[in-house]
Amino acid sequence: MMGMAFTTYGITALICYFPGGFIADRFNTRKLLSISLILTSLGGLMLLFYPNFYFLCFIYGYWGITSILFCWSALIKATKIVGKNRQGLSFGALEGGRGLIAAILSSIAVIIYSNIFLQEYFADIVPIKSTPLSLVICFYTISTFIAGIIIWFFFKNETNESSSESILLAFKKVKNFLRVISYQALIVLSAYSAYKGVDYYSQYFYDILNFSKEKSATTMSNLSYLRPICAITAGLVADKISATKHSIFLFIILSISFICLSLFSLTINIQILILINIITSMVAVFALRGIYFCYLKETNIPSSMTGFSVGIISLIGFFPDVYIGPIFGYFLDNYDKELSYNLCYIFLLVISIIGLISSLKLHYAKNST
Repeated sequence: MMGMAFTTYGITALICYFPGGFIADRFNTRKLLSISLILTSLGGLMLLFYPNFYFLCFIYGYWGITSILFCWSALIKATKIVGKNRQGLSFGALEGGRGLIAAILSSIAVIIYSNIFLQEYFADIVPIKSTPLSLVICFYTISTFIAGIIIWFFFKNETNESSSESILLAFKKVKNFLRVISYQALIVLSAYSAYKGVDYYSQYFYDILNFSKEKSATTMSNLSYLRPICAITAGLVADKISATKHSIFLFIILSISFICLSLFSLTINIQILILINIITSMVAVFALRGIYFCYLKETNIPSSMTGFSVGIISLIGFFPDVYIGPIFGYFLDNYDKELSYNLCYIFLLVISIIGLISSLKLHYAKNST
Protein backbone atom coordinates (compact mmCIF):
# COMPACT_ATOMS: atom_id res chain seq x y z
CA MET A 1 0.00 0.00 0.00
CA MET A 2 2.68 2.52 1.01
CA GLY A 3 4.92 1.35 -1.83
CA MET A 4 2.25 2.31 -4.38
CA ALA A 5 1.76 5.65 -2.62
CA PHE A 6 5.47 6.42 -2.83
CA THR A 7 5.48 5.35 -6.49
CA THR A 8 2.61 7.75 -7.15
CA TYR A 9 4.60 10.55 -5.55
CA GLY A 10 7.73 9.68 -7.55
CA ILE A 11 5.93 9.60 -10.88
CA THR A 12 4.11 12.85 -10.15
CA ALA A 13 7.38 14.49 -9.09
CA LEU A 14 9.13 13.47 -12.31
CA ILE A 15 6.26 14.91 -14.36
CA CYS A 16 6.37 18.17 -12.40
CA TYR A 17 10.11 18.92 -12.47
CA PHE A 18 10.18 20.37 -15.98
CA PRO A 19 7.03 22.55 -15.89
CA GLY A 20 8.03 23.59 -12.37
CA GLY A 21 11.11 25.21 -13.88
CA PHE A 22 8.99 27.41 -16.16
CA ILE A 23 6.76 28.39 -13.23
CA ALA A 24 9.80 29.35 -11.12
CA ASP A 25 11.03 31.67 -13.88
CA ARG A 26 7.68 33.43 -14.27
CA PHE A 27 6.29 33.85 -10.76
CA ASN A 28 7.44 35.40 -7.51
CA THR A 29 9.73 33.01 -5.61
CA ARG A 30 8.55 34.05 -2.16
CA LYS A 31 4.91 33.41 -3.04
CA LEU A 32 5.67 30.09 -4.71
CA LEU A 33 7.59 28.76 -1.69
CA SER A 34 5.01 29.97 0.81
CA ILE A 35 1.99 28.69 -1.13
CA SER A 36 3.75 25.37 -1.71
CA LEU A 37 4.32 24.78 2.01
CA ILE A 38 0.81 25.84 2.98
CA LEU A 39 -0.77 23.58 0.32
CA THR A 40 1.51 20.72 1.39
CA SER A 41 0.34 21.11 4.98
CA LEU A 42 -3.27 20.74 3.79
CA GLY A 43 -2.31 17.29 2.53
CA GLY A 44 -1.28 16.47 6.08
CA LEU A 45 -4.73 17.42 7.29
CA MET A 46 -6.27 15.03 4.77
CA LEU A 47 -3.94 12.28 5.98
CA LEU A 48 -5.25 12.68 9.54
CA PHE A 49 -8.53 11.07 8.54
CA TYR A 50 -6.82 7.78 7.66
CA PRO A 51 -7.92 7.64 4.00
CA ASN A 52 -8.46 4.46 2.00
CA PHE A 53 -5.88 3.20 -0.50
CA TYR A 54 -7.03 5.27 -3.48
CA PHE A 55 -7.32 8.51 -1.54
CA LEU A 56 -3.91 7.86 0.03
CA CYS A 57 -2.41 7.63 -3.46
CA PHE A 58 -4.24 10.84 -4.35
CA ILE A 59 -2.67 12.61 -1.34
CA TYR A 60 0.83 11.50 -2.33
CA GLY A 61 0.21 12.60 -5.91
CA TYR A 62 -1.06 15.92 -4.54
CA TRP A 63 2.18 16.25 -2.54
CA GLY A 64 4.15 15.60 -5.71
CA ILE A 65 2.49 18.65 -7.23
CA THR A 66 2.73 20.97 -4.21
CA SER A 67 6.32 20.08 -3.27
CA ILE A 68 7.84 19.84 -6.77
CA LEU A 69 5.76 21.85 -9.24
CA PHE A 70 5.57 24.94 -7.03
CA CYS A 71 8.58 24.54 -4.75
CA TRP A 72 11.65 22.70 -6.01
CA SER A 73 12.88 24.91 -8.85
CA ALA A 74 11.81 28.03 -6.94
CA LEU A 75 13.85 26.85 -3.93
CA ILE A 76 16.98 26.29 -6.02
CA LYS A 77 16.49 29.65 -7.75
CA ALA A 78 16.09 31.45 -4.42
CA THR A 79 19.23 29.79 -3.06
CA LYS A 80 21.19 30.82 -6.16
CA ILE A 81 20.03 34.43 -5.86
CA VAL A 82 20.70 34.63 -2.11
CA GLY A 83 24.13 33.04 -2.51
CA LYS A 84 25.39 35.59 -5.06
CA ASN A 85 29.16 35.00 -5.10
CA ARG A 86 29.09 32.35 -2.36
CA GLN A 87 27.21 29.63 -4.20
CA GLY A 88 29.04 26.81 -2.44
CA LEU A 89 28.22 28.08 1.02
CA SER A 90 24.63 28.86 0.00
CA PHE A 91 23.85 25.44 -1.48
CA GLY A 92 25.91 23.65 1.16
CA ALA A 93 23.93 25.41 3.88
CA LEU A 94 20.68 24.50 2.09
CA GLU A 95 21.52 20.79 1.96
CA GLY A 96 23.10 20.80 5.42
CA GLY A 97 20.13 22.63 6.87
CA ARG A 98 17.70 20.21 5.25
CA GLY A 99 19.59 17.29 6.74
CA LEU A 100 19.86 18.82 10.20
CA ILE A 101 16.23 19.94 10.37
CA ALA A 102 15.08 16.54 9.11
CA ALA A 103 17.09 14.85 11.86
CA ILE A 104 15.75 17.21 14.54
CA LEU A 105 12.13 16.90 13.42
CA SER A 106 12.52 13.14 13.22
CA SER A 107 13.86 13.04 16.78
CA ILE A 108 10.96 15.18 18.04
CA ALA A 109 8.49 12.96 16.19
CA VAL A 110 9.97 9.88 17.86
CA ILE A 111 9.61 11.54 21.27
CA ILE A 112 5.97 12.38 20.57
CA TYR A 113 5.29 8.91 19.23
CA SER A 114 6.76 7.16 22.24
CA ASN A 115 5.79 9.51 25.08
CA ILE A 116 2.50 8.52 26.71
CA PHE A 117 2.26 11.79 28.69
CA LEU A 118 2.42 13.88 25.49
CA GLN A 119 -0.15 11.63 23.84
CA GLU A 120 -2.59 12.17 26.70
CA TYR A 121 -1.93 15.92 26.69
CA PHE A 122 -2.59 16.31 22.95
CA ALA A 123 -5.64 14.07 23.20
CA ASP A 124 -7.38 16.92 25.02
CA ILE A 125 -6.57 19.58 22.41
CA VAL A 126 -6.51 17.73 19.06
CA PRO A 127 -10.08 17.42 17.69
CA ILE A 128 -9.52 14.02 16.06
CA LYS A 129 -8.95 10.48 17.15
CA SER A 130 -5.70 10.80 19.08
CA THR A 131 -3.17 8.08 18.26
CA PRO A 132 0.64 8.30 18.28
CA LEU A 133 0.68 8.41 14.46
CA SER A 134 -1.96 11.14 14.24
CA LEU A 135 0.03 13.28 16.68
CA VAL A 136 3.17 12.90 14.58
CA ILE A 137 1.18 13.86 11.45
CA CYS A 138 -0.17 16.91 13.31
CA PHE A 139 3.36 17.90 14.30
CA TYR A 140 4.70 17.76 10.73
CA THR A 141 1.58 19.45 9.33
CA ILE A 142 1.75 22.37 11.77
CA SER A 143 5.54 22.74 11.26
CA THR A 144 5.09 22.92 7.48
CA PHE A 145 2.25 25.44 7.73
CA ILE A 146 4.25 27.69 10.07
CA ALA A 147 7.24 27.56 7.71
CA GLY A 148 4.99 28.71 4.86
CA ILE A 149 3.71 31.67 6.91
CA ILE A 150 7.23 32.67 7.96
CA ILE A 151 8.44 32.68 4.35
CA TRP A 152 5.46 34.79 3.23
CA PHE A 153 6.19 37.55 5.75
CA PHE A 154 9.98 37.43 6.17
CA PHE A 155 11.49 36.20 2.90
CA LYS A 156 12.52 39.12 0.70
CA ASN A 157 11.34 39.31 -2.89
CA GLU A 158 14.20 38.43 -5.21
CA THR A 159 15.73 41.04 -7.45
CA ASN A 160 16.04 39.11 -10.66
CA GLU A 161 19.36 40.12 -12.14
CA SER A 162 18.40 38.99 -15.62
CA SER A 163 16.23 40.40 -18.36
CA SER A 164 14.71 39.42 -21.67
CA GLU A 165 18.08 40.21 -23.21
CA SER A 166 19.83 37.56 -21.10
CA ILE A 167 17.17 35.00 -22.09
CA LEU A 168 17.76 35.80 -25.76
CA LEU A 169 21.52 35.51 -25.25
CA ALA A 170 21.11 32.12 -23.59
CA PHE A 171 19.09 30.79 -26.51
CA LYS A 172 21.61 32.17 -29.01
CA LYS A 173 24.14 29.95 -27.27
CA VAL A 174 21.65 27.09 -27.01
CA LYS A 175 24.16 24.51 -28.27
CA ASN A 176 26.58 25.27 -25.46
CA PHE A 177 23.71 25.73 -23.02
CA LEU A 178 22.34 22.25 -23.67
CA ARG A 179 25.83 20.78 -23.43
CA VAL A 180 26.64 22.18 -19.99
CA ILE A 181 23.12 21.44 -18.72
CA SER A 182 23.44 17.81 -19.84
CA TYR A 183 26.75 17.47 -17.97
CA GLN A 184 25.19 18.94 -14.83
CA ALA A 185 22.21 16.58 -15.14
CA LEU A 186 24.53 13.56 -15.37
CA ILE A 187 26.48 14.76 -12.31
CA VAL A 188 23.26 15.02 -10.30
CA LEU A 189 22.06 11.64 -11.61
CA SER A 190 25.34 10.01 -10.55
CA ALA A 191 25.44 11.63 -7.12
CA TYR A 192 21.76 10.93 -6.48
CA SER A 193 22.14 7.29 -7.55
CA ALA A 194 24.87 6.91 -4.95
CA TYR A 195 22.67 8.65 -2.39
CA LYS A 196 19.85 6.19 -3.09
CA GLY A 197 22.39 3.39 -2.72
CA VAL A 198 23.24 4.66 0.76
CA ASP A 199 19.68 3.73 1.76
CA TYR A 200 20.72 0.06 1.47
CA TYR A 201 23.63 0.30 3.90
CA SER A 202 21.41 -0.46 6.87
CA GLN A 203 20.27 -3.68 5.23
CA TYR A 204 23.90 -4.41 4.29
CA PHE A 205 24.92 -4.10 7.94
CA TYR A 206 22.26 -6.63 8.88
CA ASP A 207 22.74 -9.10 5.99
CA ILE A 208 26.52 -9.07 5.60
CA LEU A 209 28.12 -7.64 8.72
CA ASN A 210 25.68 -9.49 11.00
CA PHE A 211 24.60 -6.40 12.92
CA SER A 212 21.31 -6.68 14.75
CA LYS A 213 18.41 -4.70 13.30
CA GLU A 214 18.64 -2.25 16.18
CA LYS A 215 22.40 -1.77 15.73
CA SER A 216 21.98 -1.36 11.96
CA ALA A 217 19.32 1.33 12.40
CA THR A 218 21.28 3.11 15.13
CA THR A 219 24.47 3.08 13.08
CA MET A 220 22.74 4.62 10.05
CA SER A 221 20.98 7.17 12.25
CA ASN A 222 24.29 8.28 13.75
CA LEU A 223 26.01 8.40 10.36
CA SER A 224 23.21 10.57 8.95
CA TYR A 225 24.53 13.47 11.04
CA LEU A 226 27.49 13.55 8.66
CA ARG A 227 25.15 15.05 6.07
CA PRO A 228 25.04 18.67 7.30
CA ILE A 229 28.76 18.67 8.18
CA CYS A 230 29.83 17.31 4.79
CA ALA A 231 27.44 19.47 2.76
CA ILE A 232 28.47 22.75 4.37
CA THR A 233 32.18 21.87 4.28
CA ALA A 234 31.91 20.91 0.61
CA GLY A 235 30.21 24.21 -0.13
CA LEU A 236 33.01 26.18 1.52
CA VAL A 237 35.64 24.20 -0.39
CA ALA A 238 33.74 24.70 -3.67
CA ASP A 239 33.82 28.47 -3.15
CA LYS A 240 37.60 28.26 -2.85
CA ILE A 241 38.52 25.89 -5.70
CA SER A 242 35.30 25.70 -7.83
CA ALA A 243 32.50 23.16 -7.63
CA THR A 244 33.63 21.24 -10.71
CA LYS A 245 37.14 20.64 -9.35
CA HIS A 246 35.69 19.54 -6.03
CA SER A 247 33.20 17.18 -7.67
CA ILE A 248 36.02 15.58 -9.69
CA PHE A 249 37.86 14.85 -6.45
CA LEU A 250 34.72 13.55 -4.71
CA PHE A 251 33.78 11.22 -7.59
CA ILE A 252 37.32 9.79 -7.53
CA ILE A 253 36.96 9.09 -3.80
CA LEU A 254 33.49 7.62 -4.36
CA SER A 255 34.72 5.36 -7.17
CA ILE A 256 37.59 4.05 -5.05
CA SER A 257 35.19 3.30 -2.18
CA PHE A 258 32.83 1.33 -4.44
CA ILE A 259 35.76 -0.58 -5.96
CA CYS A 260 36.83 -1.64 -2.47
CA LEU A 261 33.29 -2.52 -1.39
CA SER A 262 32.72 -4.65 -4.50
CA LEU A 263 36.00 -6.56 -4.14
CA PHE A 264 36.37 -7.16 -0.41
CA SER A 265 36.13 -10.72 0.84
CA LEU A 266 33.56 -10.59 3.59
CA THR A 267 35.43 -11.87 6.62
CA ILE A 268 35.36 -10.50 10.13
CA ASN A 269 39.03 -9.56 9.82
CA ILE A 270 38.31 -6.77 7.35
CA GLN A 271 34.98 -5.58 8.77
CA ILE A 272 36.67 -2.38 9.89
CA LEU A 273 37.87 -1.75 6.31
CA ILE A 274 34.34 -2.21 5.01
CA LEU A 275 33.01 0.29 7.55
CA ILE A 276 35.76 2.77 6.65
CA ASN A 277 34.80 2.58 2.97
CA ILE A 278 31.10 2.89 3.76
CA ILE A 279 31.75 6.00 5.84
CA THR A 280 34.05 7.40 3.13
CA SER A 281 31.40 6.88 0.46
CA MET A 282 28.76 8.56 2.64
CA VAL A 283 31.04 11.56 3.19
CA ALA A 284 31.55 11.88 -0.59
CA VAL A 285 27.82 11.46 -1.34
CA PHE A 286 26.71 14.03 1.24
CA ALA A 287 29.39 16.45 0.02
CA LEU A 288 28.25 16.08 -3.60
CA ARG A 289 24.66 16.76 -2.58
CA GLY A 290 25.83 20.04 -1.09
CA ILE A 291 27.31 21.36 -4.33
CA TYR A 292 25.57 19.84 -7.33
CA PHE A 293 23.54 22.96 -8.08
CA CYS A 294 26.53 25.29 -7.66
CA TYR A 295 27.41 24.71 -11.30
CA LEU A 296 24.58 27.00 -12.41
CA LYS A 297 26.57 30.07 -11.38
CA GLU A 298 29.91 28.70 -12.58
CA THR A 299 28.51 28.06 -16.06
CA ASN A 300 26.94 31.54 -16.20
CA ILE A 301 23.33 30.39 -16.41
CA PRO A 302 21.31 33.64 -16.06
CA SER A 303 18.70 33.89 -13.33
CA SER A 304 15.97 34.16 -15.96
CA MET A 305 16.92 30.63 -17.08
CA THR A 306 17.52 29.14 -13.62
CA GLY A 307 14.09 27.56 -13.22
CA PHE A 308 14.14 26.15 -16.75
CA SER A 309 17.65 24.76 -16.18
CA VAL A 310 16.77 23.24 -12.81
CA GLY A 311 13.71 21.63 -14.38
CA ILE A 312 15.82 19.84 -17.00
CA ILE A 313 18.56 18.88 -14.54
CA SER A 314 16.06 17.55 -11.99
CA LEU A 315 14.03 15.59 -14.54
CA ILE A 316 17.15 13.65 -15.51
CA GLY A 317 19.08 13.87 -12.25
CA PHE A 318 16.39 12.46 -9.97
CA PHE A 319 15.44 9.62 -12.30
CA PRO A 320 17.20 7.17 -9.90
CA ASP A 321 13.96 7.33 -7.88
CA VAL A 322 12.57 5.15 -10.66
CA TYR A 323 15.36 2.67 -11.38
CA ILE A 324 17.50 2.15 -8.25
CA GLY A 325 14.81 0.24 -6.33
CA PRO A 326 13.98 -2.23 -9.14
CA ILE A 327 17.64 -2.83 -10.06
CA PHE A 328 18.83 -3.37 -6.49
CA GLY A 329 15.72 -5.40 -5.77
CA TYR A 330 16.50 -7.67 -8.73
CA PHE A 331 20.08 -8.23 -7.54
CA LEU A 332 19.03 -8.93 -3.93
CA ASP A 333 16.19 -11.26 -4.94
CA ASN A 334 18.05 -13.35 -7.53
CA TYR A 335 21.58 -13.76 -6.19
CA ASP A 336 23.12 -14.82 -2.90
CA LYS A 337 23.71 -12.02 -0.41
CA GLU A 338 27.42 -11.52 -0.96
CA LEU A 339 27.22 -11.49 -4.77
CA SER A 340 24.07 -9.35 -4.83
CA TYR A 341 25.69 -6.55 -2.83
CA ASN A 342 28.86 -6.80 -4.92
CA LEU A 343 26.71 -6.30 -8.03
CA CYS A 344 25.02 -3.29 -6.40
CA TYR A 345 28.40 -1.69 -5.68
CA ILE A 346 29.70 -2.45 -9.19
CA PHE A 347 26.60 -0.72 -10.58
CA LEU A 348 27.24 2.31 -8.36
CA LEU A 349 30.90 2.26 -9.42
CA VAL A 350 29.88 2.55 -13.09
CA ILE A 351 27.48 5.40 -12.25
CA SER A 352 30.23 7.17 -10.25
CA ILE A 353 32.62 6.94 -13.20
CA ILE A 354 29.92 8.54 -15.37
CA GLY A 355 29.74 11.34 -12.78
CA LEU A 356 33.53 11.71 -12.84
CA ILE A 357 33.62 11.95 -16.64
CA SER A 358 30.73 14.45 -16.65
CA SER A 359 32.53 16.58 -14.04
CA LEU A 360 35.69 16.62 -16.17
CA LYS A 361 33.67 17.49 -19.28
CA LEU A 362 31.83 20.29 -17.45
CA HIS A 363 35.08 21.67 -16.04
CA TYR A 364 36.64 21.99 -19.50
CA ALA A 365 33.38 23.18 -21.08
CA LYS A 366 32.94 26.06 -18.65
CA ASN A 367 36.57 27.07 -19.02
CA SER A 368 36.22 27.16 -22.80
CA THR A 369 33.26 29.57 -22.75
